[in-house]
Amino acid sequence: MLDLISKYPIISLEIAVVDRRNTLEKLQFIANELDRPARIWSVFTAEFQALDRSTAVSIADNPAAQIVRLLAELHNNRTGLYIFDDLFATLNALNSIDRESCYQAISRLFAVLNRAAERNCTVIFLESGRAEIPSCLRQIIWEYKFPLPTTTELNKLLLTRGIDLTQSARLSNILAGLTIEEIKIGMRAWSHLTDPQAFGEKLLEYKYQVFATYGLEFMSGTTTKDIGGLEQIKTALKQVQMDFSPAARAANLPLPRGWLLVGIPGAGKSYLAKQAAKILGFPLISVGIDVAKSGGAKKFKQLLNRIDAIEPCIIYFDEFDKFFIGEDSGEFLGIILTYLQEKTSRTFVLATMNRMNLPTPLKRSGRFDKIFYLDFPTDLERKQILQLHCARFDRAYADLEHGRMTGEEWMNILEATNNYTGAELEHIAIVAAKSSFYRNPAAAIQIGIDDLLAAQLEVASIYTIDPEGVSIIQNESKGIAQPASSIQASPFNLPEINIWS
Repeated sequence: MLDLISKYPIISLEIAVVDRRNTLEKLQFIANELDRPARIWSVFTAEFQALDRSTAVSIADNPAAQIVRLLAELHNNRTGLYIFDDLFATLNALNSIDRESCYQAISRLFAVLNRAAERNCTVIFLESGRAEIPSCLRQIIWEYKFPLPTTTELNKLLLTRGIDLTQSARLSNILAGLTIEEIKIGMRAWSHLTDPQAFGEKLLEYKYQVFATYGLEFMSGTTTKDIGGLEQIKTALKQVQMDFSPAARAANLPLPRGWLLVGIPGAGKSYLAKQAAKILGFPLISVGIDVAKSGGAKKFKQLLNRIDAIEPCIIYFDEFDKFFIGEDSGEFLGIILTYLQEKTSRTFVLATMNRMNLPTPLKRSGRFDKIFYLDFPTDLERKQILQLHCARFDRAYADLEHGRMTGEEWMNILEATNNYTGAELEHIAIVAAKSSFYRNPAAAIQIGIDDLLAAQLEVASIYTIDPEGVSIIQNESKGIAQPASSIQASPFNLPEINIWS
């Protein structure tokens, strides 16, 4: 920050509301280091006031005139740090003429300070994120955000509680991505806990709550222990594990960027993201399209920076193509392209969508490491998926190779479920389990072929509902995505019939 003050006459410093006091203390410390006074103005103060003695008065009758006057007074190259608190949020509440007069006053001040042979005056706009800097001023205002605390700063803070962060890697991961002030709030809330493990678990719950306020969701795992089929993806996930290993760093291999997962609804894209997080041992953080778009491109970039601080982790974008719809689509595209190209953190991006409806630059080689297409499961995969979900209710499907059914019965249900998605197969297993339960609630659930065939008749396939839409999705992915499954010989493969013979 000291270096920025010497280079730029006007700086915008974005902070979270919770960090305001801590930020003002940092600015006072910087002013003391430079041997300059620090003064602050807000809509509640008529003049600049000392940081440590700032008192509120009534709002001015004409805030625009007050702002223009204060900016003009700084033309005399006053010595010090002059802080405007939430200036642009204040300007947004003014009429367009008053707002433009303030913009021009800022431009004139920049011209004066930038030409000064010896400048001891720096203007800082302290912004809490309620308003953005207008595009007409972005060239003359340097935007800055205090970095998240270092390990040294965290350790110093935790030592006040008698906790040595260097002895607890888990606690270090829990605190990653939080600001100093956010950590202080969490520590005060659970200061009565003496057990370090219980203290850490409560801090983790608190971290999830903090991230939720930014629109980020930590997604939980799945109830099943395996992925049915998808052998190509399983192999690729093992390679990603190796790519993140110390051996890969020693070999100077680049960190993985991420994958695109394309496929019909219900093919298991979201489920696969959860399984990937389990296999890699990374937390899975979902970035919702509505939250990201509502905050604008600038907020979206800040979300990515905050997630990077949690590394290693998986960033999950569902309905990825929707990020590139609307007036700000170009900005979002630029941010994501830059992020994928330049990121140095151990984050892995998983983006899912139904159709290959993306801007061309994102389809080019090197943007994502792999693009997978998830189609309807093969015969063997359908057996694996059905058996996995049936095993949740009937232990026979976990203990026996074929559960309660013969090979011929499996052939019958696999033929009946051709062109069914993984989600639809799961629903069939649930309906079949309920059918067994309804027959005899007091007995253990036993799922048989009749239960599964009856359930299949109740569950409609998306292929039956919208065959044309499915064909469009399949055709769009040809030549761009690689299949997630490999065709394997199996006694359960349905026979091919030559209709021309």
